[in-house]
Amino acid sequence: MNPLKSSQLLDILIENALRILAAGFGVNSAEASFFEVVRILREEPGLRSVFVSKVRSALSLRSPERLDSGSLPIELIELVAHEMRWPELLQIADDRMQSFFSGDRALAVSDIASRIPAAFRDDWEDREFYRHYGAGGQDSPLS
Repeated sequence: MNPLKSSQLLDILIENALRILAAGFGVNSAEASFFEVVRILREEPGLRSVFVSKVRSALSLRSPERLDSGSLPIELIELVAHEMRWPELLQIADDRMQSFFSGDRALAVSDIASRIPAAFRDDWEDREFYRHYGAGGQDSPLS
């Protein structure tokens, strides 16, 4: 797929997930869109920098949990961190920790800055929210 089309598809998939979440449906309803994002990120390596830039922009906000059009669901950020294990995401989380919490992890215990490193673990506790990882699902975060 050409880079412009793949970037447009990424934006559409993210927007679909946002609309589902903003309408009050949970992560289970947005799961298909989330995993389509993961799929396209795997298939189109050039989208890595695009997605990382979106994460950097989202996490530069005081409250990145917004579900406005054009934002990025934090649950999607966590899932991509779990699936892709890109070190840039850890760096962005650390930058957020420094900027908003002066590096104090205790102050950021429920913030996305703490949740991204947790998502890098094979035993990430939020896996339980995704049918994808359930019985008969894929077990490897890198598969």
